[in-house]
Amino acid sequence: MKKTAISDTENAFGTQTEVKAESAQRRRFLGVAGTVATTLALGGAPAILRAQSVPIRIGYWPVAAGLPFYAAVEDGYFKEAGLDVQPIKFAGAQQVMEAMLSGRADGSANGTGAGNLAIGEIAQPGLFKIFATNPSNAQYVLDEFLVPKDSTIKSIAELKGKKVASGPGIQNVTLAKTVLERAGATGATVIELPIGQHVAALAAGQVDAVYTLEPTGTIGRMNNTTRVLEAGVIAKYVLGNPNAPWHGGAAALTTEFI
Repeated sequence: MKKTAISDTENAFGTQTEVKAESAQRRRFLGVAGTVATTLALGGAPAILRAQSVPIRIGYWPVAAGLPFYAAVEDGYFKEAGLDVQPIKFAGAQQVMEAMLSGRADGSANGTGAGNLAIGEIAQPGLFKIFATNPSNAQYVLDEFLVPKDSTIKSIAELKGKKVASGPGIQNVTLAKTVLERAGATGATVIELPIGQHVAALAAGQVDAVYTLEPTGTIGRMNNTTRVLEAGVIAKYVLGNPNAPWHGGAAALTTEFI
C-alpha cells in the first residue's frame, strides 16, 4: 500500500520546462502513493518515512488474514509513517467491497475476499489496484470446516444432509457448497452466518458444522467447544492440491484514491 521530446513552444500541455516540473511533481506523488500501498499491504513502514498526512479509510474484516493490518493500526505503525489510516470494521468482505464502490472506503485490508473484489471490478472496471494477497492451504491455514468437539462426524463427506453454516457473502457460500459437493456431502443445507457467531452456533447445536476462517478454529479449540474437521479445504477440493496456494483475499486501494 504505492519523454517524448517536445519543443519549447506552447502546446496543450505547456512548455517543456512546465512539463518537466509537472513530471517531477508526479514522481513525488507516485512515490507517496507507493509508500501508502506498501504500508497497507505489509502492515508497517520504516520510522524514517514521513508521508504527508491524508485520511485513508480502509475497510477490513476481522479474520486472520486481516491481522497484520489490525496489528499495524494498534501498534501505531501507520502513525510512525506519517499516515492517517482510519480503519473501518465490517461484518463481511462483501460490505468492504460495497464501501469501496460507494466511495465510503479508499481501500481494503488483506482478508477481503478475492471473489468479492472481482465482483466489484465487474461492476466498475478499473475501480481498484491490488497490492498484496494472502495465499493459504493445508499448511498455512485460513479456511477450514469445524464441528462440535464431541461430534461423531469424522469427514466432510459425513455432512451429507446436515445443516452447515458459512461466512456471509457470495464467495463464502459458493466455496462452502463447492467443497461439500466435491467431498460427497450431497443434500447439505448451507446457511449464511456472521463469522463471529460460528463457534457459538456449533456449541448450541444450531448447526452440525461450519465452513469458516481462522481465527475461528483457534477460538473454538481454546474454549474447548469445537474441533477442526479439515483445514485447507479450498486448496484440496477446489484447486485439487492441498498444498496449492489459494489466494482467497487481497489488500487494495481504489484508483480514485491513488
